[in-house]
Amino acid sequence: TGIATIAAAAHNNLRLVAESASYTVAPALVFGDADAARDSIAPLAAANGVATIRVMTNKGRELAAWQRPAEPRLSLARPLAALFFAEPVRAPILHQGERIGEVVVTGDARDMAGYVSLGAAGALACLVVTAAAAHFLARSLQRSVIEPLDAIATVAHGVRTERAFGRRAPHAPIAEIDALGSDFNSLLAELDDWHHHLRRENERLSHRAAHDDLTGLPNRATFEQCLSSALVQARQDGQPFALLYLDGDEFKAVNDRFGHAAGDVVLVEIATRLRACLRAGDVAARLGGDEFGLLLAAPAGRDAIARIQICLKERMGYPIRLPSGDAVRVGLSVGSAVFPDDGGDAAALVNTADGEMYAAKQRAGHEIGGGGKGARQ
Repeated sequence: TGIATIAAAAHNNLRLVAESASYTVAPALVFGDADAARDSIAPLAAANGVATIRVMTNKGRELAAWQRPAEPRLSLARPLAALFFAEPVRAPILHQGERIGEVVVTGDARDMAGYVSLGAAGALACLVVTAAAAHFLARSLQRSVIEPLDAIATVAHGVRTERAFGRRAPHAPIAEIDALGSDFNSLLAELDDWHHHLRRENERLSHRAAHDDLTGLPNRATFEQCLSSALVQARQDGQPFALLYLDGDEFKAVNDRFGHAAGDVVLVEIATRLRACLRAGDVAARLGGDEFGLLLAAPAGRDAIARIQICLKERMGYPIRLPSGDAVRVGLSVGSAVFPDDGGDAAALVNTADGEMYAAKQRAGHEIGGGGKGARQ
């Protein structure tokens, strides 16, 4: 605002100088006396803010001129003059009411440059003081408010992205923010307990969804997933694997004679003995009732099946002790299939193994009923 006001005043001053010069130089212009014209404009040219004064005839000829010495090359006055005094001020020279020429005055910005320099220095000093005060206040605000809030935000981000419920927000110097941090830490403690409980519950539900409740073996759905994965891997590696279906013999008789509780004990013991015959990587599953499935990981062929059958025959030869004190023996009818000899997909392997198991039960003279047949259906 100050610069604009000074510029307006400078323009007004140039206009007054131009009008005064037009009056004083008129006689000299009438007689074409250049020396008299220069003498007439000299007192006016000495005024501050004037760079040049030129007296021009109607024909555009310069009769007289005055010019202030040029300012230094790096002076601030040059850009200011180009900005505020780009156009000269013109005043007509009249004689007996007729225009005989004109006075052209250009402005000088040296005084304005001094004002601008002084104002800029004062503004810079104020800016430095303001910046120092702002820096001090900002640092104080950061230590007292921003850093504690940022710590809380960091803990919250870690909890959200990493589930790091063990993190806690630090104490803050401001009581309100410290109370916020304490409440946030209490909430995190509750979330931590809830998260552990939820994780345990999810693990329990996932296990129940994938395993048989009674024996703890994988269930039919899990067994089918393992079979699909084994097929994909075997096709990639070009190695065989084996599938076995097993059905309990005389299991229905145990249920009918000793009750379902005794039947459950028999199933649990069968599952335990199946696990004892497997290698690391093999899978045993309860498919339903007294029907079980074994998946022998690659490489596994007829030799692995024979080994499993020998192991099962030996272990199932021992009696199973029931809660009533009675002991029973339960055999297993076994059917097997080898990929890719007996089938190139899951359905073919299952049909082959199930058919062999049915045939083995027929050969042994046992009736197919109870849990086994029902499970296959």
